[in-house]
Amino acid sequence: MQFVFLTAYRVLGISQKPDSPDLELFLGSNPNTRVLITSDLDRHWLILDRHAALGTMMLKGMFGTPQADKFEERLEQEIQAVRKRKPPGPGIGGVLVIEITGESSAVVGDQSTEKDDFVVCFDAYDKEALRTQLQNRISAIVAALRIASDGTYDLERIGDGSYLLSSEGKVIHSFSPKMGNPTLYVSREMGDEGVLRVREDINLLLKENKLNNVMRLFAHSLDRKTDSFRTFVSAWSALELFIAKVFPFYEEILHDELAKVHGSPGLTKYLSRIKEVMKGKYSLADKFAVISVFLDPTTDAKDIAQFTLIKKVRDNLFHGDDIPDSSLPNIELHALFEKYFRNHIRGIGASTRLTEMTS
Repeated sequence: MQFVFLTAYRVLGISQKPDSPDLELFLGSNPNTRVLITSDLDRHWLILDRHAALGTMMLKGMFGTPQADKFEERLEQEIQAVRKRKPPGPGIGGVLVIEITGESSAVVGDQSTEKDDFVVCFDAYDKEALRTQLQNRISAIVAALRIASDGTYDLERIGDGSYLLSSEGKVIHSFSPKMGNPTLYVSREMGDEGVLRVREDINLLLKENKLNNVMRLFAHSLDRKTDSFRTFVSAWSALELFIAKVFPFYEEILHDELAKVHGSPGLTKYLSRIKEVMKGKYSLADKFAVISVFLDPTTDAKDIAQFTLIKKVRDNLFHGDDIPDSSLPNIELHALFEKYFRNHIRGIGASTRLTEMTS
């Protein structure tokens, strides 16, 4: 059995007319690699478009229904819908297509459905592991194209995907219960309450000039075209910068709230001395602990523990450890940042949190 992995980039700076033949740039082996410039991505992306269409049909409950005579018709409709959802084509520009094939130890289980020219199954192989395995090769190809152009080509990743070929040459579409990458979403209309919330948050963020760099880093980490490593680095940088920016504000509130617990001059002097001695000596974890007093409504230690684990990954990564992209805690990191950033922006608990705890 073989795997076929495809990835595509829009190339700005290469002129490729719609009727031009493909321009082959490279053929290599170990694993077999073909690199070309095309003006017709759909022709190379047909199987991946069908893969996305089959996934949509499963979500809609249209796969395996009794209307077998209409299956091909519905599949074709979904394929066309998938293509319409793609970003606009590059006009007279070119698309870089990288196709890599090799031997696979994939196993097709009993839960499979066979059609005339393809098979649908579940969890035959680890797609994310395959993507990670091939990333260095893909990066080298992209870097070579950029270097060869003296920096005149800009590239924007369109997407990637993979499938299997049986020994008989039959295409095998393997799905995972989590549906792999890209993520499939069930879209809903935004209600009036959602529109109002977004509008209010936009207004709040537009006023937060001191957090512009934090927001830029965070926005970059949200771009799905950004790889997992850079997503982690950007998101962590956003969180670290956010903590540094807001810590003095919450440190002052903490100092004032503790002084209110007992109004004796001795306590006031003691707290002032602690503040003076600790100036510039707080670790990042210490600062996070302080802001969590006000920005974590749950009042438990889960966030501090989560922060500690994520920081350990960050430290290992920056000390040179090789950490697989699939192991980076990007979901947890985003969730932690968003919770604290959201609560800070909306002013939740900023002046009453500690008073409630000590009353």
